[in-house]
Amino acid sequence: MMKTLLNKNVSVIGAGITGFYTSIFLIKNGANVHISDIKPAEMLNKEYLLKLEKLGCSIHAGGYDEDAIMNSDLIVISPGVPPDLDILNKARNKGIPVIGEIELAYRFCKYPIIAITGTNGKSTVTSMLADVLKKAGIKVFVGGNIGTPFISCLIEKKMWDFVLLEISSFQLDTTYTFSPFISIILNITADHLDRYKSFEDYIKSKFRIFKNQTPSDYLILNDDDKILSELNPAFVKTLRFGKEKKDGRVAFLENDKIKVCFDGIEWSYSIKEIPLIGEHNFLNVMAVIVASMILGIEKEVIQKAIKGFKPLPHRLEPVLEKDGVLFIDDSKATNIDSVIKAVNSISGPVILIAGGKDKGLDYSLLAKGIRERLKHAILIGESAPVMYKVFSKFGISSEVAGDMKEAVLKASLKAKKGDTVLLSPACSSFDMFKDYSHRGMVFREAVRSIVSEKDTTTI
Repeated sequence: MMKTLLNKNVSVIGAGITGFYTSIFLIKNGANVHISDIKPAEMLNKEYLLKLEKLGCSIHAGGYDEDAIMNSDLIVISPGVPPDLDILNKARNKGIPVIGEIELAYRFCKYPIIAITGTNGKSTVTSMLADVLKKAGIKVFVGGNIGTPFISCLIEKKMWDFVLLEISSFQLDTTYTFSPFISIILNITADHLDRYKSFEDYIKSKFRIFKNQTPSDYLILNDDDKILSELNPAFVKTLRFGKEKKDGRVAFLENDKIKVCFDGIEWSYSIKEIPLIGEHNFLNVMAVIVASMILGIEKEVIQKAIKGFKPLPHRLEPVLEKDGVLFIDDSKATNIDSVIKAVNSISGPVILIAGGKDKGLDYSLLAKGIRERLKHAILIGESAPVMYKVFSKFGISSEVAGDMKEAVLKASLKAKKGDTVLLSPACSSFDMFKDYSHRGMVFREAVRSIVSEKDTTTI
């Protein structure tokens, strides 16, 4: 392991927010930094590039500078960069270490880490747990996949009690010594199969979160998840939660309450006070409570933080209601499992708006999971023709729309009192939008422009 960065030649691959903060950290620690990105300069953040240039960083846009990369002492890649690029394999063969920003930050981090991963629910659990910690008076840095790169907390002149990270599979792919004090895996279902060779590879990526943990560390698992229920690492304290009371579970549902039994302490929390839509969020809250109890946070603090939690944007977020028709923005649902949970969490008929950039998922699983609850589907984006074909095969009424505004118009004409129009795409957004947030905003704007504001209840 490299113990100092002073005078080391370091190549940073990817000039987005992660690459920017990584480069700043490296420069401040005396490294000679070269940053490169496959995108042309006009597509990159100009403010980032100007600041890095002023700090003496060498920049190459529109491709990778092989000479600089092959003469590096270390290569640090951003999550969006595939780790199996030919240039990276060539560097590895030469003996040059290739790591990610999470791994680099971990090697220089002196604070205990709580890390959360899973296919769905990561941001909700991370944000809710952050609220609990802050209300308990704990100084916590919150970052990772949720927005602010982990490494930025090492640049700021602040002291932290804990680092709380949302970690994606892409970020875990390039970790080697990373070892949190508490790791949480919420669930594992098929996703990102356009990047991974198999579902098994995706699972292995998620498992990297706990592989370096020790007997003094904690691993929190959703025991209702088939893959996680079979996981039993002996080298770390493993705590399980699930909907039903079973042997080995420290948290479960009982009489409309979450009951937690940990370290000789027992208490319950009413699910009626959870400000989130869907039964799957009961499990998310369990993960938050178990992690909070490990840290010794008092019940009243946990309870207050959960009750006051504000749902994150674009996650089963109500937009407005008109003439008994509710419009819900669930743009963050970018895989099959999240859409199935969203559709089944809604009472009454659902008109689904779905589709986007195809990630290689099996849409027949989606069709089977939602057909009993679906009134109609309106499909958009790159995946629309494929989804339409699959949905038709399973007898789901569906049609294709050219863009989001047309989809919302078709949905509003189809909807009757008691129906819910749900944007829950099951795909990434990059075929038509900047990101899932942009997609959600376009949906909301379309809803407000198409549905008359007269006699409308905005939520």
